[in-house]
Amino acid sequence: MLTGTRKLLTSLTTLSYRERMTTLARWARTAPDRAEICADLRGQGVYERRLALIAATAVRDPAGIAAAVADPVPALRAEALAAAVHAGLPAHTHADRPPAERRRVYRALRRRFAPDVADALMPEVRARFGDDEAAALLPGCGTDTVRALLPALEHGVGLSRLVRRHAGVVLDRARERLAAAGPEERDRVWGDVVHAVLRCDPARALDLLERYGPEETLPGPLTAYSRLATHDPRRVVRLLTAPARTGWLERTMPPPGLLRRLAALPTDELAPIGVRFRHHGAALAALLDALPPRRRGELYDLAMADVDTSVFVPAPGVLEVLPAAVRIREATRVLTLPRIREHEAQVWAWSSYLAWPDARAALETALRSGDADARSSGYALLVAAARRSRDPLAVAEVVTRLGRLRNEQDPVRASALTALAAIAPLLTAGTAAGLTRLTTDAVEARDASAATTSALGGLAADVLRHHVDSAELTEWALLTIDLVSSGSAVPVLRRFDSVLRRGQERAVFARLRRWVEDGIARANHGPLFALTHALGKRARTVPELQELLGEATGRHTLPSVARTAIDLWLADPRHRAARVARVLDHDVSTASLYVVWSTICTVRTDLLDRVLDGPVRGRFVSAGPRWVPDRSARPERWLPRQQARFVELQALIAADPGQDVWRRARAVRTAAEIPGAGRELVLRYLDRPEVAIAEAALGALARTDRPDEALPVLLRYADGDRARVALYAAGRAARYVPPSVLADVVGPVLTGPAKVTSRKEAARLLGRFGPPAVMTVLHDAYTRPDQHRDVRAAIVSAARQRLGAEESWAVLRTAVGGSREDRRAVLSTHPYRIAARHRRRYAEFVVDAATADDREVRRVAFGQFRSWAPWLTGVDDLIADRLTDVRDSLTHMEVAGLLRAGGPGVLARAMTTLVALDARPGGGAPHPASPPAPTAATPAADAASAGAASTGGASTGGGTAAGVPVGAGDRDRPARRRIEVLTRGAAVRARTLPPSADRSALVEPARWLAGQPGFTGLAAGLLLDLGRLDNLDEIVALCASRPVLAARVADRAATRLRSLRDWSDPDAVARLTARGDVAGGLFAVALVAHGAGVGWKEPWRGLLEALRAHPDADVREAAFGVDMS
Repeated sequence: MLTGTRKLLTSLTTLSYRERMTTLARWARTAPDRAEICADLRGQGVYERRLALIAATAVRDPAGIAAAVADPVPALRAEALAAAVHAGLPAHTHADRPPAERRRVYRALRRRFAPDVADALMPEVRARFGDDEAAALLPGCGTDTVRALLPALEHGVGLSRLVRRHAGVVLDRARERLAAAGPEERDRVWGDVVHAVLRCDPARALDLLERYGPEETLPGPLTAYSRLATHDPRRVVRLLTAPARTGWLERTMPPPGLLRRLAALPTDELAPIGVRFRHHGAALAALLDALPPRRRGELYDLAMADVDTSVFVPAPGVLEVLPAAVRIREATRVLTLPRIREHEAQVWAWSSYLAWPDARAALETALRSGDADARSSGYALLVAAARRSRDPLAVAEVVTRLGRLRNEQDPVRASALTALAAIAPLLTAGTAAGLTRLTTDAVEARDASAATTSALGGLAADVLRHHVDSAELTEWALLTIDLVSSGSAVPVLRRFDSVLRRGQERAVFARLRRWVEDGIARANHGPLFALTHALGKRARTVPELQELLGEATGRHTLPSVARTAIDLWLADPRHRAARVARVLDHDVSTASLYVVWSTICTVRTDLLDRVLDGPVRGRFVSAGPRWVPDRSARPERWLPRQQARFVELQALIAADPGQDVWRRARAVRTAAEIPGAGRELVLRYLDRPEVAIAEAALGALARTDRPDEALPVLLRYADGDRARVALYAAGRAARYVPPSVLADVVGPVLTGPAKVTSRKEAARLLGRFGPPAVMTVLHDAYTRPDQHRDVRAAIVSAARQRLGAEESWAVLRTAVGGSREDRRAVLSTHPYRIAARHRRRYAEFVVDAATADDREVRRVAFGQFRSWAPWLTGVDDLIADRLTDVRDSLTHMEVAGLLRAGGPGVLARAMTTLVALDARPGGGAPHPASPPAPTAATPAADAASAGAASTGGASTGGGTAAGVPVGAGDRDRPARRRIEVLTRGAAVRARTLPPSADRSALVEPARWLAGQPGFTGLAAGLLLDLGRLDNLDEIVALCASRPVLAARVADRAATRLRSLRDWSDPDAVARLTARGDVAGGLFAVALVAHGAGVGWKEPWRGLLEALRAHPDADVREAAFGVDMS
């Protein structure tokens, strides 16, 4: 070692990590012999080589960084690769880098943004490692590269990563996808792009939303629309209030940030939102609260313009935010309503919204009631009325009136005091005497409860927050806190930092200092901690408070007090390094506290020797065996001697048979994180007889500083009892092994006699981390005749990750005709997880699986049709056969998915076939010896003929089919049961379509079904579900001569009405009423209920009155059953 090297190392030995790095960087910039010394350091251990890298990085020395790139330690190599990127050096060879290092390079390129380097790497990365890895590099590339490759890689890249530097490309691609997608597919596209689009240029984002946005909702979180509202609030209001979005908006709680930005608009332009929210009290209250008080009354009146105020009762939360005049007007109106006046409690509640004199007079009855619950409610309402008045005199009067609580029951007292906390901002110095009497009476009461003392403490905390500059109120608050506190338990003070002006925290401390110091003098540190918490980060700027916390960390305080004080005192990162030394000076056992030990490990590494070398004794370490740290943090920052000493201590625990096994296992895991010596300790425990310790060593081996060397060691256990733990750890170690080496190391496990679990994991590792040619190995392993089915399934899963290799397709092609496990492995992916260019080809496997001879495989395959629908071709026959095969059960959700994947005529074909089957004897029930399920080669109609032939083609008479009683078991008219399932599935399918979508492929079969004997009811219900109450005339005509059916379908119409919040068609109700028959009248009664949503304003009131005069008695009775009150 050179003399200069030794001198440098000696100068750094006594320094903390931060000082060491600062000194090293300064030396690197000024030392004339830096190159020679760094070269000498690179010939030493890991610690010295890291110093050489840091010095080279400080001066951007290409040679020094390049030398570190070839370091044998993966962690140091990865640091060097990142340093090379940040230094702007050319990319080093990337062909056989371990996966972890490649990812480190991509992360560095994304952060520094070196598009020339990333663009140069992209072809090699994509060719060798596939689209998924190329997607990780894409955000670091230049605009042209991103624009060219985004369509191929978007399945693997988060678009939000691209927004920062490529927002224009993201918007262009989003527009392309949305324009190419049909109305139904756009919801899926929006799910992919919305979070990125809403972060891009607001004008262009609004363009996309206006042109391609979902019809009934808006995509993404409404909090993200605040940016758009800042840019153009009018366009955002138009988006929110689109007629088709009425139902969605009425169920939505808008975020305050969005409402504040929309409040910039004139009041009349906000009225459409207010109208949507008039029955959503919380949302309307939030909208009004976002406006200045002078504008709230106008908006409220606009929102309620077409509501019948003779019956409407606003939400209490809305009245809370209305101006006083409007609030009093509305409360006065509500108090005249019969349904309010008939309940005394309701009268009291609404009277509290009146002007203060009127509210006070109205609540006298409640305050003098003989019922304790009534008095409790009365006091709370009286306080609330005073709060709404915002009159300090009214508040003072309330405080005086609450003097009656002295003789009240505790529940009444607690309710009143809890309500009083809400008017803390309105209290004045003149109320201090009354508050003192309240406190004294409550505390001295014999039945005082925790609820009462908690209410007092909360009120006192609020008073301190709002009136710290009032001596009288502050004294009362401190007195109250003292009276309701016990020991170190102090009421939680409200946050001061959110209401104080800059620098005012010093005044707060000056006002409360005596209270804090008096508590400390009584060995009660609760006030100190409560004030520190209340000031938040502001407490760090009050030196006197910080000094009190420092004193509380001393050895004279209780351990619980000292622990809290240490946490608070070390919370300031600016002084943490200096203060932790003082804490350690007071008591070395504080090193066992998390915050102290973490600071020592990461910042004050110069203090490590004091903890590691001497015995640790004190308040925080119980007597007994020596305390040894059970965790480390950033051990690469430590000196080699500190690392070695730490491992020695862990070795003492691991080797001590007197310790619990779990402690010894933890010591092995903890030592593994230490460079160098930690790995040597772990290797010694791999074959220990104690299972827990041996497995801990196996799992920790991959977390040492040489995980690349751990992989061969772990794989030696692939055929033993510890294969499960070893192979799990091998998954982590494989990330640090070059792909070419990985294939040579892991390949023998896959092809050898290892356990099935090990071979499965080997297949996964090769598929995920192996070299480009690894699929040849996996293909050969898959085709072995004796290969286990679970291993084959794992290979299939690996093949799905490497669709760029033709061998992967060969594996998948074989698997789709193989065992159940193989086929399920093929089917267990989603189309959006693979590149777009592969989806149509992969969809062919899904179709092939749907023709399998295994019923469960077929069921899974058909269940995937919904997801793969855009890429399926020529499947109409297959879907029709599935829909009509009554031998296999089918749910309505499965039907909906199949209808999405099928062509426009598939439902009609299925209906035709099933109705024909139902018309045959037995209602389509298959004979026990019926032929196999129809396939694409055996159309459903042929299968139906075959089924008829198998049953003899005719009924045996009297309700039997081929000797089997009709309805026996669960085979009662299966064709009809299947038609019922199809109608429910078609209804579900219709609900997933946008309102403007073409539903003719569903409507026409329903109309045809209505003309078939015995299916009119099913068809009428289906037609109702398919429409949006715009086809009522057709449905009523079907029910015209069948009053029972009309009643049943009318009930469904009422249910359908509740799901269509934007429906409003009084003309349709009038037209149905004018028919004069039972069917039209019952439907009209079901639909006239819409009038309740608008307060029974005209014409809805008149329509209901007309129905009450209907010529049919049943209709009249139903109409009288609708309550307009």
